[in-house]
Order: sequence, then C-alpha cells, then structure tokens
Amino acid sequence: MSTFGGLSTAYTGLTAARAGIDVVGQNIANVNTEGYTRQRVSTSANPALAGIGPLDTLFRGGTGVTVDGITRLGNALLDTRVRATASSSGYADVASSTMDSIEATMHEPGDTGLASTLHDFWAAWQNVANNAAQPAAANVLLESAATLASRIGQAYSETAEQWSTVRSQADGIVTQVNALATQVAALNDQVRQVTATGGSANELIDQRAVLTTKLASLAGATVIDRADGSADVLVGGNPLVTGGTARSLVITGASRLGDANADPVTIEWSHRPGESADVSGGQLAATVAALSPGTATSGGSIVSAAEAYNALATQLATTVNTVHATGATPSGVTGLAFFSFDASKPAALGLTVVPADASTIAAGIPGAGGASGGIADAIAALGGSATGPDAAWSAFVVRVGIDTRRAADQADAATTAAASATSRQLSETSVDMDEETTQLLTYQQAYQAAARVMTAIDQMLDTLINRTGMVGR
Repeated sequence: MSTFGGLSTAYTGLTAARAGIDVVGQNIANVNTEGYTRQRVSTSANPALAGIGPLDTLFRGGTGVTVDGITRLGNALLDTRVRATASSSGYADVASSTMDSIEATMHEPGDTGLASTLHDFWAAWQNVANNAAQPAAANVLLESAATLASRIGQAYSETAEQWSTVRSQADGIVTQVNALATQVAALNDQVRQVTATGGSANELIDQRAVLTTKLASLAGATVIDRADGSADVLVGGNPLVTGGTARSLVITGASRLGDANADPVTIEWSHRPGESADVSGGQLAATVAALSPGTATSGGSIVSAAEAYNALATQLATTVNTVHATGATPSGVTGLAFFSFDASKPAALGLTVVPADASTIAAGIPGAGGASGGIADAIAALGGSATGPDAAWSAFVVRVGIDTRRAADQADAATTAAASATSRQLSETSVDMDEETTQLLTYQQAYQAAARVMTAIDQMLDTLINRTGMVGR
C-alpha cells in the first residue's frame, strides 16, 4: 500500500468515528422520546489490497473501516410480548371497569339498595297484616311499593345509560383503530422507500412500533414483519394493514339497550359487510362483550344486568299478584292485582302500583271481615321464601360481586404482566446516559487518534516530497 493509501485508511477511521458521534448525539437527544429505540453504528474492517504481482511479497494491512449502517437495538421477541400483554391488559381493564359500573348501579350494601328497599316493602305488608283496619299502615305500604318500583326502574335506567356509554366508547375505539391503521400503512410506505435507497428508517420504525402497540391494546392486533421493512397488522387473523394498504372496521347493531338482544353489536370489515371481524382481544373486544346479548343468569355483560332487573320486577309482580288476587278488599272485592306493567316498556321501567288507597288493597281473607290481614301476612312471608324475589336478588348480587372481584384480579394480573414486559423491553431499548457518555468518549478518542494518524502520514509525505535529497547540503 502506498503512503497515500494510509491517508485513505485514516480518513475512513475519521468517518466511522464521526458517524458514531452523530448516532450517540441522536440517542442523547431522544432520551425522553416515547418509543425511541437506541441505535449504534455498525462497521466492518476493509480487507487488504491484493498484491500487484507474484514478486510482491510485502506485508499488506487492511484498508480501513466501512460504516455498514445504523443498527436499531430492538428485540422482536420483546416487542411481540409487549403487544400481547397490551392486548390482554386492554381487555381486562375494560372488563373490570364494566363490572365495577354494574356493581355501582346496585348500591349494595346500603340504604338505597334494593335489598333494603325490599325489606321495607315486606315489613310494610306485615304492618298492614297487624293493622289491617288502619289507613296509615296502608299508606306506608303504598309509599314503600312505589319506592321499590322506582328503585328498580332507576337501577335499570342507570344500566341503560352505562350500555349507551360503552356503545359510544366502542364507536370511538373503532375510529381510533381505523386512524392508526392508516398511519401504519403510511409509515410502511415511508420505511420501504427509505430502506430501498439505503437510508436509515429507524425512527420511522420506532413510530410504527408505538402505533402497533396501541393497536394491540385497542383491538388485540398482532404484527408480522416483512423483509422489505414493512409490517403487516392482523386483527382476528385477518389483515388490517398490508404494506401500504389499510382496511377499516365498522361497528354495527343496536344503538340502545332495548334492542341489544334482537340486534347484537358486532364488529365487521367495511369492505366485507356482514362478515364479523372476529376481534378477540384488546379494549374493543371487551366493549363488544359488555354490550353482547345476555340473560338474567348468564352474567358478564351489561345486558345481563338489565335482564336481571327485568326478571326481578317480573318475579316481584307475579308472586305478589298471585297471593294478592286471592285476598279481599275491605269491601269484599277479590281478584285484584297489586302490581301492573306498561307493555310498551321493559319490565323494570313499566312496573307500577295498582291500588291508590287502602280501599283497593286486598289484605284480608275473603269472608273474614274488613279487619282481616291474613293475605297481607302471606305476602309479607314472601320476603323469606327461598325462591322469592329477595333470594333471586341476593343471588344476583353475589354473582356480580364474584364476577367483579375476578375481573379486578385479572386486570391487576394483566397490568402487572404488561408492566413487566414493557420494563424488559425498555431495559434493552431505552437510552442509558452513562452508556452513551462512555460511547461518546470512545468515539471522540477514536476520532482524535485517526486524525493523529493522518497528521503523521502528512508529515511523512512532506518529508518524502519536499526534503528527499537535501541531506548533506
């Protein structure tokens, strides 16, 4: 290698060190940037030049260093784990929040809960049984019955409001998912273009990773990295994003609680109407589950809670009316109902009290006289029945309590798993200022050393060119 070749070798060292300093500076500048993954310069040694002939036996060193690129120090396995735990955490958080809201509508235990109101209702019947001829006892009963019907209706209304809120959240999540998918598709195009021209797309990949993690949390998305630098995003096993193409989701079905059983809320593909998107993870799946059809005993959804209130109202009216119809009013009238329903409304909202005063309450046994309270006593006993409204309500409260506790435990576990996965990811990808300072000093010294080599070669050349032959003059 000629002396001039040494200058080239020293220059490559300067270039590599300068590139290293630039990358360290980029890392330090983005130490607090969300989703940023630290980078390092990737280099390789240049081989020695071949000899110029068979007689050339001079020892030949390498010809310097080549900067191969800028490596993004990410970990695909940890990224996948972060997205998976984000999906589970998103689902569990919404499920737990839903159960908390359902439990809140019950107001149990407490003076405003239905258990307390039912107790007061049965106690009022017992008071009528003991004071059948007293209008005051009848008035207390009517007030207690009206309060009970109102509380059941209020609880149902709160549940219906919760359903509408979650339905709106589902709409918002779908809008977010579609917007994020469009952004990911655009980034795919940019990454492919930059990669094809030999540039570094690391920052674009970081931005895309942040978006795909959000998609995992929202819709349980999974990611497949492609050789061209793009990433496919799948939802329910079907492509949401393929290269630069983004598809969209739509939410269909009931817009109010009353239609939820007949017209279930579903997530479909906009380009394939009627075909379910089969979203099984993330917040979106949890909201759809909360809005899904249910029965009074199925549990797990807001519709199930609403059906439980309807079932309670129906059972209450049926059991009380069955006994009340066998009784007689003070004037001897029989066959009367105590509760009635408005057929145009759900049972919980349509429940009303029929008697307007003591004269239409059938508290007595027929033929036993106006002071008889035998039927009122029989109705009061319904409160202690193992198959009565109180038992059914108690079973519902216990079931909701268990489901709420389970959902909270699952949310805690999912949150812990997500935090652990994120922590492990950050331990490899986040910028450490001490490490960057060390790298900066290393590249700085390498730059100074390469510059010193260049200076030494320059001095050698100066001697060779300008001072050769001057010895002895």
